[in-house]
Amino acid sequence: MIIRVWRGRTGGTNADSYERFLKETAYPDYGDVPGNRGWILLRRIVSENVEFMFVSFWDSMDALAEYTGGNPERPKYYPEDRAALLELPESVEHYQVVDLQARW
Repeated sequence: MIIRVWRGRTGGTNADSYERFLKETAYPDYGDVPGNRGWILLRRIVSENVEFMFVSFWDSMDALAEYTGGNPERPKYYPEDRAALLELPESVEHYQVVDLQARW
C-alpha cells in the first residue's frame, strides 16, 4: 500500500469553504478511482492561516499514475484550489506502508 501526503495552506477566512469543497468535490473524485482505499483530512491553524494535510491510501503507484494522468509526483489541482490556496505545492510525498496498526 502507498500513502500519498499533500499539504496546502489557505487564509483563515477561506478555511471552512475550502474544507467544504474538499468534502463535496474532491472526495468523490478520489473515491471513484480504482486503487484508492480511502483518506484522512487533517486541519490545523498556523498563525493567521489554516494548513490542510490530505493523506490518501492507494494500492500502488500505478493507481496513482492513473489518477494523476501519468505523473504521481505532481498534485492534481482544481480551479477551487487555485482560488483558495496561498500557494500551489508542486509535489506530494509518497510512503510505502510497512506496518499498520489502527484502533478507531
